[in-house]
Amino acid sequence: MSRKKYDANLPRYLTYRKASKSFFWRNPVTDKEFPLGQIARRDAITQAIEANNFIAQNHTPVALIEKLKGTDSFTVSAWIDRYEVLLQRRSLSVNTYKIRSNQLATVREKMGEIILAEVTTRHIAKFLESWITEGKKTMAGAMRSVLSDMFREAIVEGHIVKNPVEATRIPEIKVARERLQLETYNATRTAAEHLPVWFPLAMDLALVTGQRREDIVNMKFSDVVDNRLYVTQIKTGMKIAIPLSLTLRATGLRLGTVIDRCRLVSRT
Repeated sequence: MSRKKYDANLPRYLTYRKASKSFFWRNPVTDKEFPLGQIARRDAITQAIEANNFIAQNHTPVALIEKLKGTDSFTVSAWIDRYEVLLQRRSLSVNTYKIRSNQLATVREKMGEIILAEVTTRHIAKFLESWITEGKKTMAGAMRSVLSDMFREAIVEGHIVKNPVEATRIPEIKVARERLQLETYNATRTAAEHLPVWFPLAMDLALVTGQRREDIVNMKFSDVVDNRLYVTQIKTGMKIAIPLSLTLRATGLRLGTVIDRCRLVSRT
């Protein structure tokens, strides 16, 4: 009668070798063996059960039907190609679409080669952790949002059945920004006099109009028509007309005067 290779009373994948008087556990997914050392039998059994449960909860074996459908070779990178098509159908602003494209490029770089159906919560958590450890929780939150939507669309099209992002923690984002006080602005404005002449004028233009940086950069003299400055906001696409008579009493800035100063600088 041949000798049994494994102890039937031990959990699956756990082995005891008398030669070394040590326990070993084998990962059924990678077939890699881990030495547990000369520990108590009870401790070895406990660790093996925990490891087996973890594998069972986090690993989804490729089923035969998935092989027939070809989903066992459909990668994250391939899905991103399709997801970008879906994004183009949405009414996104040019700037928002550009941001999404950059975010997806990062996802493709880090996880592109992984089979889409095999992406686990562990993959997502590890991906987000790189920003969290650097203190970039806002970026981590933004990436989590993109990933969640990306995998949600994959569910809709039948590529996967569960969203691996849902179980991850939402990064706790503390807003560090606060309202700019006039005294602080004035001090900054004074310091800006030592910078190129266009910089302090851009600050004045931003202050009196209340527009975003990208909108200030895109302003042209030809945008002034009938004593109004016409602005098409890049982020929202909203079109507004600001009268040149607009005056900020706290600073004495008048929009028309600021634009006249800009004209003088452009001629020199």
